[in-house]
Amino acid sequence: MEKTGTYLHHAIRNVPIPMAGVALGLAALGNLWQPVAPWAHALCGTVSLVMALLVAARIALFPKEVREDLANPMVAAVSATFLMSFMQLATYLAPYFYMGAAVLWFASVACHLCLMAWFSVRHMKDVGLSQVFPTFFIAYVGIIVASATSPVFGMQALGLVLFWLGFAAYPLLLVLVTMRYVKHPMPEAAQPLFCIYAAPASLSLVGYLTVVPDPNPVFVTVLLILGQALFLMVLTQVPRFLKGGFKPSFAAMTFPFVISAAALGKALDFFQVDLGIQGLVPLDWVCGAEAVFAAVMVFVVVFGFARFLHGHGMKAHAQA
Repeated sequence: MEKTGTYLHHAIRNVPIPMAGVALGLAALGNLWQPVAPWAHALCGTVSLVMALLVAARIALFPKEVREDLANPMVAAVSATFLMSFMQLATYLAPYFYMGAAVLWFASVACHLCLMAWFSVRHMKDVGLSQVFPTFFIAYVGIIVASATSPVFGMQALGLVLFWLGFAAYPLLLVLVTMRYVKHPMPEAAQPLFCIYAAPASLSLVGYLTVVPDPNPVFVTVLLILGQALFLMVLTQVPRFLKGGFKPSFAAMTFPFVISAAALGKALDFFQVDLGIQGLVPLDWVCGAEAVFAAVMVFVVVFGFARFLHGHGMKAHAQA
């Protein structure tokens, strides 16, 4: 019994904050696959909740160590995925316990806004270019997850405001993060964070199509092309990242791929259903391929994190 407690203690103590990004990717993947595979929605939601609760357990049990982690701007920015995952999970809860889900959603949105303000004061005020990471997209543009989930709670008006708030930061961060890559090499442990490049344009597209009643086709097209181009750019680097062996930054290879597939699917619905454009069937096939790829990558990363935590737990178990 003592060894079991030691195993859990060390496993939870070593839960990396980026694991919240995997919880987010899983929750988004479940929503992506729900129309064709309801069982996948339930499976992804369950695993996502477990991973999010593990992160919550580390925050509750080891607050001093978490505060030390948040002193690092890269980790501080990625911590927003913890709140984004609960925005997504609130949509899972809504059909069964609407009031509780609404409270969870509003609390997550409010905390994300507070995190944006805190991050701006704590880390952006005097940040050097070498301290800029792709995770900065998460801290600011990530609030658009609230826009994408807002209709479940009848909050499209708030979702529209949050969309423009998050989207306004995107071009500024795109320039800043790109300048960082041009001028400073990325540490090896953080190299998979490059995959985050694929997320902001596609998340913006999903949020825009969700909360804007009469979307502008030109704006949709520009965001779609940008999102898919960045997805393809990131895709060329994935084999190299996988060859480097598992790192907690592998969490970046989950949500960006899911939201890229979701954005393509939502844009195709807009073009084909709302605008009546025909001849886009080949893009439907591409969308399906992206959805399958996203699912494979998410579960590769999930198993990587499971092995990572199990290894830490077993090491402590053996020493007890």
